[in-house]
Amino acid sequence: MRSRGFKPSVFYNRRIQNEINLASMDYLYKQCHYININVAVLLERGMEMEKSLKDKKILVVGGSSGIGLAVAKFVYKLGAKVVIASRSAVIRHDALVGDVGERIQTVSFDIASAHEIGSLLDAMRKIDHLVIAVRPDIKPALFQETDFDSAREAFESKFWGSYRLIQAAWNQINPGGSIIMTTGIAGEKVFKGSSTMGIINNALETLCRSLAVELAPIRVNAVSPGFVEPKSREVQERALQFPIQRLATKEEIARAYVYLMTNDYVTGTTMVVDGGARLI
Repeated sequence: MRSRGFKPSVFYNRRIQNEINLASMDYLYKQCHYININVAVLLERGMEMEKSLKDKKILVVGGSSGIGLAVAKFVYKLGAKVVIASRSAVIRHDALVGDVGERIQTVSFDIASAHEIGSLLDAMRKIDHLVIAVRPDIKPALFQETDFDSAREAFESKFWGSYRLIQAAWNQINPGGSIIMTTGIAGEKVFKGSSTMGIINNALETLCRSLAVELAPIRVNAVSPGFVEPKSREVQERALQFPIQRLATKEEIARAYVYLMTNDYVTGTTMVVDGGARLI
């Protein structure tokens, strides 16, 4: 005979709920343990990254603005000895000290000048990493409307400038060092009005793979940025269609350069950082 008020279904439901609660607690415990492990791994990797760039001499060509400046800031915070070389670096020295740090060196440098390449490398002696982040001053235009001299000047600075600089600098890079070039999304995806930059970027990516073989064990890589802030309203609206649904920050692009400097097993690679833009 059942006692008054006793409901087997209630007892059974409570038992199930207790089991669920215990299972949930066990799951949460395991998740917390997993998260703690991941946090520990991330901290360890961060410490390794900081240690691997501490006191390393990094030459950032085109480092007085844009992505190059973001790279200079990032590696400076990791303890690197940063040298910024660009046409405006010396003129902007005080501003760059404010942006990056007081221990930076600045050098006035035109990558299209063979003479200035020689002078720069004589002053540098040995370096650990060479970052080339120059951007030619060429406006988007349809192929049939592109000024030939402007296109040739763009090749002269971004492609041939990089080619000539690397050819002169490779034997001044310390063991374990690397070279990182900068290409761009026009080399990954066709856009109207970007034929010149598309050809230049593809040429640099081919050069990257070739030099990874020919200059080994020096590592040679490239970063291919997508659309980076700031951009016009039209480009911002286009970015909403990307998988990440926004433009990149310069700091997000800079992390790719740091990764390529600190991972000793990556060479001949073009790291695309575009929020999935090339997929759309």
